[in-house]
Amino acid sequence: MRKDRQDGAPAEQGGIVVLSPHFDDAVLACGAFLAGRPGATVLTVCAGLPPPEMPAPDWDRRCGFHSARQAVLARIDENRRALGLLRAVGRQLAMLDSQYGGQCAGLSPRLARELAAMRPALVLMPLGLFHDDHIRVSNAALRVRRWLGPGMSWVAYEDALYRRRPGLVQRRLAALRDRGVRATPWLTVAADLPIKRRAVGAYASQLGPLGLIPGRGDDALPEHYWRLAGDDHG
Repeated sequence: MRKDRQDGAPAEQGGIVVLSPHFDDAVLACGAFLAGRPGATVLTVCAGLPPPEMPAPDWDRRCGFHSARQAVLARIDENRRALGLLRAVGRQLAMLDSQYGGQCAGLSPRLARELAAMRPALVLMPLGLFHDDHIRVSNAALRVRRWLGPGMSWVAYEDALYRRRPGLVQRRLAALRDRGVRATPWLTVAADLPIKRRAVGAYASQLGPLGLIPGRGDDALPEHYWRLAGDDHG
């Protein structure tokens, strides 16, 4: 890799995959990064459809939905619009969100197969600061990183909205260090961009319950990325 981008990141010689626990996570945390890299793939993990008869849990009701499936179908459409604005490619795994009873069973081997088939040069994964799904995706990605070995660069992004909670980033970095994974600051990207605001705004159903006005919250603060190295013995 060579440093020839205006944001100071190494120029990627190959594809980029961003692992997103839910439909909005990659755009909230990495929207500015994605905006500068058209053609990157966003792989949403918790994208499975709940049973048609499942009633909407509390969060979905607060977002205005009457059933769990109605909520997921709406979010698939929102995600399509958001990624289209960023010129990113969307892919999905059929894992259920934890609010629908999902526990991401079998995620690590499934994720390993997907990444082995796509063969990206760079994988961005959530640091895994909070929320069951974020932590499960992060830990699964760490296992896959160990299984697939060299050939892919792995970078962790700070989970938007959670990263501002006192001590969460520091505790997670310490936990990674304890399992043999070194996290080194890799990149900071200015995020207060019109294109990111429009992409975040595409997730209209959740903005109110999140108390988020695009461009006026954590989504507009600089995005921070950590390069991962070392042998994971966790």
